Amino acid sequence: MAFGILYPRFTANRTFPLDQDKLIPIVESALASLHWRFRIEWGNEFDAWIPATRWSWHHDFHAKVLPGGVIQAESKSAYREMFFDFGRNKRNVETFFARVDKMIGLQA
Repeated sequence: MAFGILYPRFTANRTFPLDQDKLIPIVESALASLHWRFRIEWGNEFDAWIPATRWSWHHDFHAKVLPGGVIQAESKSAYREMFFDFGRNKRNVETFFARVDKMIGLQA
């Protein structure tokens, strides 16, 4: 469970055995298949909006595809008033990386 004075958040990096150019469409497909509304900020950066659940407000998600096959992902609570995230930000990032793994497997 994360705690934050401003916004609880969770950030993680994963390295994949693909070039940056091949990971960008995979990230786009992963976000679309999760049904997270997203937009491409730059060619290699994505901002997504994760809808609210019964137990939590919505969360903001950011992914960046870096050289060397690295994807950096961050989930943060959308409201400053949320002091605890009860592990949702970490689950959001893990869900995203699991979907990226699945998309890479589908291409193999």
